[in-house]
Amino acid sequence: MGRGKSKLIGREIGDKLIAEHIICECHRLKGPVLIHKGAHRAQRYVSYGLPTQAIISKKWRLTE
Repeated sequence: MGRGKSKLIGREIGDKLIAEHIICECHRLKGPVLIHKGAHRAQRYVSYGLPTQAIISKKWRLTE
């Protein structure tokens, strides 16, 4: 976000953040809901509030 650029704001339904660590700030949280079972479990949370924010704290990196 630095470097003098404006903040990116998701404006459309379905906009995504993809990262290893995402920090969310909200007033109310609903979840967890298990969406994948097995060795690599995944959970889904829904955050509510005005405004609800999500900030990437660690970028996603591909490993080969």
